[in-house]
Amino acid sequence: MKIDNKQIVQSDESQTSEQMVDKSRRSFAKAGAVAPVILTLASRPALGGGGGGGVCFTPSRSLSRNTSLSQNDKNGLCNGKSPGYWKNATDWPVSKYTPFHPLFATGSYVGNTYKNSNGSSKTLIQVLNLGGTGDPQMVAFHIVGAYLNVLAGLVSDQALTEQGVRDIWAEYASDGSYEVVAGESWNGEDIKNYLVENFISP
Repeated sequence: MKIDNKQIVQSDESQTSEQMVDKSRRSFAKAGAVAPVILTLASRPALGGGGGGGVCFTPSRSLSRNTSLSQNDKNGLCNGKSPGYWKNATDWPVSKYTPFHPLFATGSYVGNTYKNSNGSSKTLIQVLNLGGTGDPQMVAFHIVGAYLNVLAGLVSDQALTEQGVRDIWAEYASDGSYEVVAGESWNGEDIKNYLVENFISP
């Protein structure tokens, strides 16, 4: 029986090509096992306050920033607008002339800072316009921004409610700090950072 050399060469080439395809499939399969993990990490919403909104947390949950499914009742999605936006906006969810007090508590720590010379309360728009001089750490500035964003439906109530915003202020106004959990308190800068980084008052 005569064996054609061309057939042998073709047979060897097809086996070699099949082996190469098989190896490349195995390599791809191995790489494919890693790809979903990388995609999952890359697709998580950013947690910084760079704008655009994202995942937001309750004050206590923000301490650990745990985004697991078991913590879904402790976070939500927030897309708050900046206090600077509200200063010039015409779509306020309440009157911009609403008095800051008694809506937001007075307290020994803040004293009469948010009152006019005649003793009347400053309005929400007046508080936003105080700037760093009348509101050194800009806490009231961001509290008003947070309040307006909550009322406008831009903040998930799983993260912070209207009453929650007022409670943070009331505690801060009384002694200059807010107790997040037992043994963990925030000063004015911490409160501001929480509101900014969680897209509640960015």
